[in-house]
Order: sequence, then structure tokens, then C-alpha cells
Amino acid sequence: MFRMVVGHSDDVDLENALEAVFALCDAGLAGVAPKAGLLLSAWEVDHQAVIDAVRARYPGIELAGSSAGGEMSSVLGLREDSVSLALFASDSIDIVAGLGRNVAAAPVAAARQAVAEATAKTQLAPRLCIVLSTIGRVEASVILDALRAALGPGIPIIGGGAAPRDPAGDPIANSGREFAGDVLASDSLAILLFAGPLAFSFGVETGWRGVGPRATVTRSSPAAVLEIEGRPALEFYERYVGAGQPPIANPLAVFDEPSSERFYLRTPVAYDREAGSIAFFGAVPEGATVQITVAATDQIFEGTKASISAALAGFPAGSRPDGALLFSCATRKYLLGTRAGREIDLVRELLGETVPVSGFYCMGEIAPMASADLTRFHNATMVSVLLGSAQPDAASS
Repeated sequence: MFRMVVGHSDDVDLENALEAVFALCDAGLAGVAPKAGLLLSAWEVDHQAVIDAVRARYPGIELAGSSAGGEMSSVLGLREDSVSLALFASDSIDIVAGLGRNVAAAPVAAARQAVAEATAKTQLAPRLCIVLSTIGRVEASVILDALRAALGPGIPIIGGGAAPRDPAGDPIANSGREFAGDVLASDSLAILLFAGPLAFSFGVETGWRGVGPRATVTRSSPAAVLEIEGRPALEFYERYVGAGQPPIANPLAVFDEPSSERFYLRTPVAYDREAGSIAFFGAVPEGATVQITVAATDQIFEGTKASISAALAGFPAGSRPDGALLFSCATRKYLLGTRAGREIDLVRELLGETVPVSGFYCMGEIAPMASADLTRFHNATMVSVLLGSAQPDAASS
């Protein structure tokens, strides 16, 4: 048995909001005790008060979560300045939390700490790792490589970056908030590890499409792309979008293989005209094949639908999804504006009204590409995860 329930409230009074959240969760649980929870809320919320209230209501619960740039659920749709709680109950699956600190100074040690804390609480084989992390203080790939090394092969790592107080501010001084158990921290990573007979699948789609020829990054640094095809990177962008700041609406597609159609996106965040370089939200490796992309609003929504459709197509035969988690990008929310709530509406239309959904807008998304072990840091992407209890002879994706 696996059960997921969701409570969500945007009441301005925190006590009232929590009572509404708990009432919805209790109704869905119908007397079953939850094992774990995923807590998502706006940066301005008193997170420690919320954590303490959840753990008092559900003693012994494994809890993980982060600050969010907009909370999504099957209860209220998209809300800002709200509190969303997804609870998980199971008689066969363990769901355990771990927290790693000091990500900027020691990302490898932080990943090991989070995994060690979580795995110490289960004897079952890990199947899926949900991660919520500070992003921007250290290159995301370093964190993900460290998590992969600590977890071992074959365990998909999926999640997103915790939202800072000011998404446009300096990430060094403007960290998100993460928590596990009763501990609230920043400059950290929290994981929720699912172990045992879990059925799951995921979809990773964007809606963006490449325009113009592909090209090779001929010089880059951890901070920026310096040259593309031997010329200043800025020239490559200006050829298609004109002079000035490269638009976030035109992220750079980065292909793992030159002949592949699969890519991850990098959103431009700054440029240096004198150097001709462009800084992106995440590294672009030297030698990578890249392409400018475009997407109209309807194409972004097509990416949303494609993500859920891929997850549904990949869900193990003989099992049915009992819940869904969504990790969408703050870039998508910004570009969609007042229509951003349509993403969760589309998800509900495809999944049906009975499947509980919880998610948030992230500072970059985390998900595998071609295989479970090829985890990438994404921009402007919708990552969807379906969860359920594996039936006999049913294998997860």
C-alpha cells in the first residue's frame, strides 16, 4: 500500500493555514499514520514554526522540504505565499530524510552527510532520491556528482533548487532555505529517499525548440561561455536575437551528444560586452554542442503536457500512480506571467481529479536524461514524478 495526500492553504494567518492543511491531510489519510512529508512554502513563511507544527501533529514523521517560488497542488492550484504539505503513508515502502550542510564549502561532504542520515534509517534498497538544494553557491553538477557517488548507481536523483528571497539577487548572499527532520538551514541540501517496492516514473520536457544551426563551445569557464565556434559567445546570440542582454526567453540548448535530439537548457543571466562572454544559470562545458532555442506560450504548455505524458507512458504496467510531484522552473513562471497557473491545471487534466499533486517553482530543476544515472541540472524545464506501490512483477522505470 502507498498513499499520498496533500494539504495546501494560502491563509494569511499561519495558525489558520496550518489547521486547514492538517484538516485536508487528515481527511485523506483516513486514520492511516503518515511515514514522511514534503513541505513547501514561501520564503517569507516562518519555516521553523511550520516544521515544529507538522512534527507535533504527526510525531516521528520523516520531513523534508524547502522554500519555494510558488507552490502548486491539486488542492488550490498555483499559489504564492502559501504552505503546502504532501504526506506519504505505506506499509511496505520506507521514506526517510537526510540533510547535508555547508554545501558551498564542502559539497561532497554535504551530499555524503545527507545520504548517510537517510540510509541509516532503512534496511530497504533505495529506489528514488528527491533532492532540494541551495543552488548558486557551487556548480550544481558538483552536488549531483557527489550525490551519485554517495547513493551508488541506478537510483534516479530528481528535485529542484530552493527559492531564495530574491530570485534576481546575489545567490551567494541570498540563499534558499532547506530542512529535514526538525532542522531548518540554508546553504544545505535536503533529501527524501524512497526505499523498497516503489513504483515510479518521471518526465523531463521543456517546450523549447532549437533554431538555427548547432555550434560548438570552443572556450568556457565555470563562470561563463567565452567563445562559440571560435568567436565571442555574445556574437552567437546577437546573430539571432539582436544586441544587448541575451533574453531568458531564449535559453541555450546543450546536447549531450552532437547527434542527439535530447538536450538540457541553460538560461542566460548576464553578459560582458567587452569580453563577449555570457554567464548562464549553470555551467556549459567546453566542447559541448549548443543551439539557440525559442518557445511561445503555447509551446511552453506543450512541454508541460509532454512531461506528464512521458511519465504516464513510463509508469510500470500493472500499477497505477497514487500521487505526483512537480518541479517546474522559475523561468517558466516568469515568462508565463498570469497564465502560470495553467501548468498545474494541465497536469490535473491529464492525471485526473483523484491523483494528489504537489510541487513548486524551483531555481533550476534536477532530473536524469537518457538513463537513471545521467542526472543533469536543468533550466526552464518541467519535471514530473509519478509515485505508487509496485505490484508483483511490475518494474519501475
